[in-house]
Amino acid sequence: MTAPVLTVDQVVDRMTQLAAGLPLGDGVAVFNAMYLTVTRLVRDHLATAYFDDPATMAELDSVFAARYLAAVDDDRAGRRPAACWRPLFELRAAPGVHPLQFALAGGRIL
Repeated sequence: MTAPVLTVDQVVDRMTQLAAGLPLGDGVAVFNAMYLTVTRLVRDHLATAYFDDPATMAELDSVFAARYLAAVDDDRAGRRPAACWRPLFELRAAPGVHPLQFALAGGRIL
């Protein structure tokens, strides 16, 4: 199933809502916080003509965020997220996993 593509503002709103419902220390919460920070920076830079091709940057940001949010939706619905997201969701509460490891989890999907 293809994830719906959202605007950058919609992505920020969705990740902000997600953050409010995740417990501290949860691996998904750590990843979400990092991704939300990056997405807010992208949004802010889109407004200042920072990027050579802001439309493409907005699309890139939205497409990849939609994949993450689809994995969140799958996990919440009791479905297995796509393989690239499974370690994040399966190990989200594992002891001994450093928060930095969760923050970097999405790097493998890009």
